[in-house]
Amino acid sequence: MTNQTYFISQVITVTYFAILNTSFLFKKRTKVLIANFIAHIGQATAMYLLNGNTGAAMATIMIIRDLTFLILEKLNKKSEKKDLIIFVVTILLIIALTTITYTGPLSLLSVSATLVLTYALWQKDVTKYKFLSIIAGVLWLAYNIFIKSIMGVLLEITVILFATIGYLKEKK
Repeated sequence: MTNQTYFISQVITVTYFAILNTSFLFKKRTKVLIANFIAHIGQATAMYLLNGNTGAAMATIMIIRDLTFLILEKLNKKSEKKDLIIFVVTILLIIALTTITYTGPLSLLSVSATLVLTYALWQKDVTKYKFLSIIAGVLWLAYNIFIKSIMGVLLEITVILFATIGYLKEKK
């Protein structure tokens, strides 16, 4: 990886974290999903540039997951059966892409974070999303250390902070 590629990955990382952090300030699930969708496009790109293939694969799944949940939300398709199908298909995609991109036990940190966030968004409860984002943030923090993303490490701390603030505000 060249210095230029690394620099670009870090600029993209700062941008997607700024967008992701706004999701913890929203009360409506639709806005949370839109922010997540946009942020995960940046995350997939940055992880790919950093050779974090498992992380990039997980971010790609999150893009598809967010878009699917968003479309169903916009169409007012409130079907528990459809939601469960999306949840199960997402889990199966996570497992499939993990087997392809697995580079060791530490690569599973991004997988665990994706599973936690998928469950959080499937619940349709913004308070649970914010709480589970704290857990996922810790997992992504460790993954960013693993792939040596300096900005990812620093900014994942902001995600944990924003998720905590958002969660505490919801609980009041």
